[in-house]
Amino acid sequence: MDKKAIFAGIFAAVSWGTVFVFGQVAVQAGFHPVLVAFFRFASANVFLFFYHLMVSGRFFLDRRDILNFILLGATGIFGMNLFIFYSLRLTDSTITSLLMNANGFIIGILGFLMLREKTGILELLGLVVGISGCWLIFTQGELSRISHSNLLGNIFALCASFCWAFYSVWGKKTKVIEKYGAILSTFWASMAGSIMLGLTILLTGIPLFLDARNVLISVYLGIVPAGIGFTLWFYSISRLKTVIPGIIQFLAPLTTALLAILILNQRINLATILGGILIMAGVLFSLKNQPQ
Repeated sequence: MDKKAIFAGIFAAVSWGTVFVFGQVAVQAGFHPVLVAFFRFASANVFLFFYHLMVSGRFFLDRRDILNFILLGATGIFGMNLFIFYSLRLTDSTITSLLMNANGFIIGILGFLMLREKTGILELLGLVVGISGCWLIFTQGELSRISHSNLLGNIFALCASFCWAFYSVWGKKTKVIEKYGAILSTFWASMAGSIMLGLTILLTGIPLFLDARNVLISVYLGIVPAGIGFTLWFYSISRLKTVIPGIIQFLAPLTTALLAILILNQRINLATILGGILIMAGVLFSLKNQPQ
């Protein structure tokens, strides 16, 4: 395996684990989810622009690829972030993170359907076990005890998961990462998504409530998990079988769980713990089938 690509995926996943905790701090303090997402990717655009300017200096966009980047922006930037931040309004950051980052299994399925990547027996077993863990977290052990708001929050997290899985596989299938590189590909996708978020703010009349702490949180989320993390993710997924970065992504909910305990004083119940164990068991089954 490509060790640089693996470490890139690990950094991206760990940085994404911080999104759910700091994002929850922002949205529960009254910062609108669309504003959080917009300021996040506006910051990412500025960072990626100057970074690419320093390392390359050449910006280009083939008209034939505009639709691909609009689709990437609509799913991986616009759709995924709206679903995440609305989910964080309704349910715990740990549950949102676990359900969102369960997309490693969805990525594996889409990788087979769209890229014809073969999936081994142990990877299939990992899918079944991991999905069982996601379902346990989704129901919290007893479906009747879920409030409508928590159920809706979980549904939003799963929608974010599907958006990100499609973003990951489509970026590889269309070969835009190979053509533009990880940095410029992330920049154009982020630009497309940011424009959609900006138009949403204008068309819906969302008030520009600006709080210094929440803006700083959005800037951090833009530079580290988005600007750096998304770029490293594209680098990782362009060099590895798509299911592997999807599996590595399970480091994100572990990071979220730790931060949620330390910062938000959240308690993790037995259903979430057991669901997490099943997910990690699914990860181990999948990794066991990979060449060293």
